[in-house]
Amino acid sequence: MRTSATCRSILAASVLLVVAACGGGSGTAGPSDLESIPELGPWNAGVPLPAEPQESGDPVRGRHLLLNGDFMTCGVPWKIYSNPALRDFVARGFGGGANAPTIPGREGNNAELPYYMNAFTSPDGAEVVNANCLLCHGGTFNGELVIGLGNANADFTGGFGDSGVGGSLPPALLDALGLDTAEKANLQKILGRGAVLGPTTAMRTIGQNPAEMLAVILMVHHDRDTLAWSDDEVTPIVIKDHDGSELVDVKVTSDPPPWWRAHKKNALFYNGMARGDHRGTMALATSVCVDDVERARQVDEMFRDIQAFVGSVRPPAYPFEIDEDLAADGHALFVQSCAGCHGTYSANEDEETYPNLLIPLNVIGTDPMVANAGVVHAPELVDWYNGSFYGQITRMEPNDPFPGYMPPPLDGIWATAPFLHNGSVPTVELLLKSSARPTVWRRVDLDSRNFDQEALGWPWLEVPVPQAEVPESERELVYDTTYLSQSNQGHPFGDHLSDAERRAVIEYLKTL
Repeated sequence: MRTSATCRSILAASVLLVVAACGGGSGTAGPSDLESIPELGPWNAGVPLPAEPQESGDPVRGRHLLLNGDFMTCGVPWKIYSNPALRDFVARGFGGGANAPTIPGREGNNAELPYYMNAFTSPDGAEVVNANCLLCHGGTFNGELVIGLGNANADFTGGFGDSGVGGSLPPALLDALGLDTAEKANLQKILGRGAVLGPTTAMRTIGQNPAEMLAVILMVHHDRDTLAWSDDEVTPIVIKDHDGSELVDVKVTSDPPPWWRAHKKNALFYNGMARGDHRGTMALATSVCVDDVERARQVDEMFRDIQAFVGSVRPPAYPFEIDEDLAADGHALFVQSCAGCHGTYSANEDEETYPNLLIPLNVIGTDPMVANAGVVHAPELVDWYNGSFYGQITRMEPNDPFPGYMPPPLDGIWATAPFLHNGSVPTVELLLKSSARPTVWRRVDLDSRNFDQEALGWPWLEVPVPQAEVPESERELVYDTTYLSQSNQGHPFGDHLSDAERRAVIEYLKTL
């Protein structure tokens, strides 16, 4: 075990490297805050994860590809989506609705699509639609679409790509729909993949994201060496508990992080396991229709530029009034209690610092499922990934130097409810007061304009019974922290604050 003195030395060295990389810290805010961080704190237990080289790309081209590109490879025929009677049915199969906002300036059929869908020509010549990355990383705040914000309204309670019609359609129906050969092949492929993905990726609550479970299915059903897809499991995986017994009906939940954190982080994912160039895991997430390594290489080339765009995304400014005097008080408290893990902030981005620490599970205390997924529960998946095409780009190291979580940069945190890596806490106020967190709670509604400016997050109601006992019509808005992977425990680091101090820190966070 590292001594406190050693940990302080490592942290100091990592901070100095960040300051040097940002031009020597010539401003006043960043360096001044660094000098005020206490020597002792949870950050002493953390280990800094080093930066690694990243492939360069064109962010302008990356944005264009993100909003118009064919990286999803297959999809639902445009002929079906353009039918008004079927449009919302197709959109709901992707976890959204056909009435979602559009993005100005998109090309061709994309101009009329919801922001989270792309229209493109598949490699076999069919005009199709499929979800894009904004399905998870495009959300609304105060009624406005924010590219890069985690989508807290995506509905995966039916599973990813669930159409409700099974894995295929009769040939006569395909003919009746007026589809040509390529369109039929695309429809049958997307229906088949959806039938495999749907059951395992079904979440309990709207807003819960199945990214972890999606990755599991994509690896289990692709041949590691050729990437050929099989509806049957190619590499069967048993998800195990700590004692080696099988876990059943596992639903690992995740809250999609905002993209504007990416440019600060040396390792991706909440547990910091994605090392090397970061684009490999992005390409894996879009591999639903990728059936060979050659196509994977083509998609990877696109993600060089898409990754560059992701790295260019920055948070919006807080749109409501801020008490500047109270925020100044909160700034001083933040530096004392939070900056050692979460970094320092300035109006000048070059003066900001972020230590890129990995904190052990026994220190942070939050739900361990995600951190332990590749170490305890399914280590075979790490072997599959690292031995695949994607592992040549981004390697997975979930146990280096130990399982844990990276305290994220807090830019734009006010927009990113719910909180913790599994979305188990509805407001920042509760994040900073662990004793007040409800065991079972219900989001009041899905209107992003209904925002609690005092607590920084969603208005919520405590639910006195388990989710399973809530009327089915209301269950999809209820979060039950007693389920596996959904605990709201840990992160007690604001508990020592008085209510007045907590209010000041929250006011400061509005300025980030």
